[in-house]
Amino acid sequence: MSTWEETMALDLNAQSPEEMLLGLLLKDLLHGGAYDVDVDDPQISFSVDYVCGDELEGDVYRLLISAEVEGPQEHDIVRQFTEELLDELVEEAGQLVEAAEDLGEIEMGDIEMRPVPENDERWDLIIPDWLAPDNAEVPFGFRSFKVGSGEAWPADQILDAHGRVLLVPSGNVFRVIATPLPEPDQTEEENEPQDS
Repeated sequence: MSTWEETMALDLNAQSPEEMLLGLLLKDLLHGGAYDVDVDDPQISFSVDYVCGDELEGDVYRLLISAEVEGPQEHDIVRQFTEELLDELVEEAGQLVEAAEDLGEIEMGDIEMRPVPENDERWDLIIPDWLAPDNAEVPFGFRSFKVGSGEAWPADQILDAHGRVLLVPSGNVFRVIATPLPEPDQTEEENEPQDS
């Protein structure tokens, strides 16, 4: 079975921090996703793995999508599947935006980006790729630190308290926005014995 690559780009408005937040969440939801797909007409199956990047051009947030496909070279079908998947993920990202918590802001000049070794990477800290320092792996091979003190910021305990923490550029500040942790499983409470 052949392995091949399809590249795509999706342009989104980024005129407000909320619009950029949506784009960053969409990238995080798609990046690293792996799907096994069965299509009825024509009857084909393929596997697809997504790797995503992003860039900013004026007021446009551009999501860069690379799909590594194992299966027949049906470019239109892979693109159609990706578009349908993106529609679902935009809806999920929109729900996360609605539930997001604003943790404050910090001046861009008070923060510097530094590469970090693999064991210090935080997959729950989302920073736009275009802010990565030279020689840093994107999207998780760098972190933000306070200028002067050199403390990792946001600190690990802030990251641990939320599902994701995103640094959203807005003018000359970074807005720090968190999405909630996933809901805990309720089955234990539901299965507790009740008084008769």
